[in-house]
Amino acid sequence: MDKTKKRALIILAIIVAVIAIGVIITIVKGFNFDLLYQSGKRIEADIGKQFELKDIESITKEVVGEKSCVQTVEIYKESVSIFAQDMTEEQRDNIIAKINEKYGLELDAKASEIIDVPHTRLRDIIKPCIMPLIIATIIMLVYIGIKYIRKTNVKIILETIIVIILGQALLFSILAITRIPIGKLTLPMILTTYILSITFCTARLEKYVQEKEEEEKSKAEEK
Repeated sequence: MDKTKKRALIILAIIVAVIAIGVIITIVKGFNFDLLYQSGKRIEADIGKQFELKDIESITKEVVGEKSCVQTVEIYKESVSIFAQDMTEEQRDNIIAKINEKYGLELDAKASEIIDVPHTRLRDIIKPCIMPLIIATIIMLVYIGIKYIRKTNVKIILETIIVIILGQALLFSILAITRIPIGKLTLPMILTTYILSITFCTARLEKYVQEKEEEEKSKAEEK
């Protein structure tokens, strides 16, 4: 066995080991989701004028703790959405009272209904990119089949599919092991991993075709 194949087998063994560990951790502990993707409570307050987000964040953390998040909900930035893992009516009233005090308002706390927010499922987060990636992969495989119809084989096509699948499996395994939160950056990470997988497969295919052409040229010269 030459050094190249030995190195490839070692890398493959490491990838498989990481994926196996990731699967175990996922089964035992699940993924770590970003705060906004966890279940919790949310209220909205129409402040009616522009405000400093950091002021609302400070008020919210003072009342409900660090596990909270504040976002603007209108293009004019006059309304705010406040999310926390848990929030009682008393805490809501306290938040609204402090906002009134800060900005000289008379907001009615009862108008800010406490909404139960369900936990976001992983499949709901990645759903928007599933079909585009499948379509892109099919187009790529058709392109490879047409361009290299006489220079490649089914094995190369299958290896390309396996590399793409292993790339995504490795990504989610690393997320599970490192406990990096599943959130807004997950989709960009999926797309980046996909692009890297395609780039690797394309480079490998070009190298395979080049080596095959050199081999055929060498045989022709020998004759």
